[in-house]
Amino acid sequence: MAKKKHTHYHPVQTKKKVSQSQQEHCYIVAKKMLRFYELDPNLIDSFTKRQKQLTLNTIFEIPSIKPEKENSIPRPFVNEIRTTTLNYMKKTYAGDPENQLTYYELATCGMGFILAVAGFADTGLFTGTLQEESARMVHETILKKEVFKEGFDDVLAHVRFLTRSYSQVNFRLYGFEYSWERGSAKIAGMVAMQMKIRLTVQDCEFKMFTHHNVERKAFRLILTADGLYLPSWAIILKSKIFPKAKKEDFFDIYIQSHVLHRFKERIDLFAPNDRNFLIQYTLTNAQRVITTSGNQKLLACMLYSKYPIGYFTFFIQGDDIVINTFLPLASENTPEGEKLHKLLQLGKEDVIYLGMDKLSFYTQVDFEQIPVLKQALIEAGFWETKVALDNSVDKEALEEGDNPIDENRTRFVKHFFDKQEEHRRSMGEEDQTSDIQMPSTTVTAFPTVSIP
Repeated sequence: MAKKKHTHYHPVQTKKKVSQSQQEHCYIVAKKMLRFYELDPNLIDSFTKRQKQLTLNTIFEIPSIKPEKENSIPRPFVNEIRTTTLNYMKKTYAGDPENQLTYYELATCGMGFILAVAGFADTGLFTGTLQEESARMVHETILKKEVFKEGFDDVLAHVRFLTRSYSQVNFRLYGFEYSWERGSAKIAGMVAMQMKIRLTVQDCEFKMFTHHNVERKAFRLILTADGLYLPSWAIILKSKIFPKAKKEDFFDIYIQSHVLHRFKERIDLFAPNDRNFLIQYTLTNAQRVITTSGNQKLLACMLYSKYPIGYFTFFIQGDDIVINTFLPLASENTPEGEKLHKLLQLGKEDVIYLGMDKLSFYTQVDFEQIPVLKQALIEAGFWETKVALDNSVDKEALEEGDNPIDENRTRFVKHFFDKQEEHRRSMGEEDQTSDIQMPSTTVTAFPTVSIP
């Protein structure tokens, strides 16, 4: 496992002043911070005017997000990651939502105030005053909660999603390093520190594999730096595939470009950045091996880590596992697809003809109009995935009054199953006719007549 990074911080002060409005805002944030630490928010009201001024004037700089090396990442990617992350911090609450402390406030005024109280307590600002006990409580609480390391987990998860979304497993992958360092004092106030996120980049490595007498290139999967851990090669434990294998043994993971093409075709509901994230997350953090009929083993691709939307197939050579294609949920070679084919007597060509090999099928077809298909989807284990896909559709992106249901597609699918039902009925009637027993009669053999 890659070495975990540790953050060290050393608050410093500048002699710049803060405006009255900034100080008023910092006062509000200070109360939120005390609630965040489960302390009495009125503690700050017991501070003297000078104590308030010194502690509220310590403001951390706006978080800095940029590439580790200049020009190593396309500028639009960097701008999007920076803008999206800062907006996320301004709109998302840390801790109890009712406290309404945003991550942006936590990273600037909030952390500045709480560390200022601790720092000034160490230098004797509160010694011998009525506020000494209050400052001590704050200081002890800070020592117990490592907010620098754990308080911004949601923000790091957000950046982790963004960097993976722009990464392509057969080309280039992005990650990031996270630290708190002394700021450059570009804003007013007693600047102490600054959250720094440095975006990293790694080019893919590849290897040639021969399978079924065909040689193809496969790309090695990388776990990029994620703010907590350094980069490392992606692996999967052998025991997940072979239960009797040693727990410490593992396979390196490779993936063929063919997989990405099939994934794009069949996961057609998702935007490219979501597909990038989903394929990496499935093959690293969310590895789940399942066994189908015939002891075939597959890697499940799950939505929200709960609902299957397809499966990756693979082959093994030495200590390498190579992902070589992606099966849609309706494939007869998946657990759900096998049940569906038996229930509806479908062939592989029928699935492709109807478009059931694509996720859009399950959001655009009105199954209430096709009861036999709806019931089969329920029995085969598709329905929960279908509901999850419905919920994943971006409702805000739809025009007012628009409907995700495609009526033309629904009529097309309904016509297919109506015709199938008619065919079954007609075959059933023919079978009944062929089973009718004629009355038993005595047959007399006619004499053979010789024709002269």
